[in-house]
Amino acid sequence: MDREGKEREEKEEEEKAEKWARDPISGVFTGLVLIVLGLCLFGATAEQIAWITWENFWAYFLAGLGLAFIVEAALRYAIPAYRRPVFGRVIAGAILILIGAGNIIGFKIWWPFILVAIGLVILVYGITRATKPPT
Repeated sequence: MDREGKEREEKEEEEKAEKWARDPISGVFTGLVLIVLGLCLFGATAEQIAWITWENFWAYFLAGLGLAFIVEAALRYAIPAYRRPVFGRVIAGAILILIGAGNIIGFKIWWPFILVAIGLVILVYGITRATKPPT
């Protein structure tokens, strides 16, 4: 029975590694990053539109990159076959969005709220994780 248990564990690990190797959501994330970069470049270079200046180009890109992180995390959470831990992606996405928005709108107003929001997210995550029964 001990040998069968080891073989079963090895087979499960191989299946998990194979699933992670053919993960299409990684491609979605890469595509979203390229779309955000292209839209930001278009917004900065199109003379008729020019809704982004070169001085704040990076702020829009960071906000869009944060949105891509959150979209990827939502997809991973929604599709059980490709589910992975997403908390880090959500936090990274929120931080990037807040940094980008803070530079677009103005950091002097937003930075205290950014710290409070990040603290609340970490607090809620810790509480929800502590209330889950161990598996």
